[in-house]
Amino acid sequence: MQISLKTKLTVWLIGSVLLVCLVIGIMTIRDMQIQIEAAIAEKAKSDLATALEIADYMRPGVWHVVNGELFKGRARINGDTELVDKISQLTDDTVTIFLHNTRVATNIMRDGSRATGTQAADYVADTVLNGGIYIGEAEVIGVKYQTCYAPLKDDTGRIIGMFYIGVSKKLADQLKQSFTAVAVLSARIALLFALAATCFIPVDAWSTISTSRSWPATSQENNETPPG
Repeated sequence: MQISLKTKLTVWLIGSVLLVCLVIGIMTIRDMQIQIEAAIAEKAKSDLATALEIADYMRPGVWHVVNGELFKGRARINGDTELVDKISQLTDDTVTIFLHNTRVATNIMRDGSRATGTQAADYVADTVLNGGIYIGEAEVIGVKYQTCYAPLKDDTGRIIGMFYIGVSKKLADQLKQSFTAVAVLSARIALLFALAATCFIPVDAWSTISTSRSWPATSQENNETPPG
């Protein structure tokens, strides 16, 4: 059974469109995922700077330790829910203040209560308590966040704690899912247009050209003497 020319062209066109859509879709989704991750990381970094300014405004003074507790100026930071809740309200992030590697003020909940007394991941503490800034994904009380940690120093420059801001990975995941759904829908629409386009391909023109084209006579035909 011979396949018609129209069927061949239809299959070729659909296959080409599908291949192009697949390649473009994969590249676009991958690029968008990278941009989303970068945007979330930038938000965490920016929110950390904002949080430190809010802390300076609400609790003026230097960070220092008194009798094993963290203070800022005259304000006791251990258990300071007002400060972390205000920062969280303004940034829509999770907020934690550490004394060394122990949470002393946080809005992160664990089993229905604030997760004070718990510690950050070792790889985070090793970076920040040695003077670095940690920006990246980290697991906080069993939940993944895009995080930014910065060291807290007293007036002598000694590192005495950490300040944390975390943007929930749920936001990034929701954005990725939404964009992927849009990309899939766009690919389906492109396929429908390809199918519709096949209805307007002048396939009959191909057979017309092949049957109606006049070919030059052979030498044998030219040498024949017409009858009569």
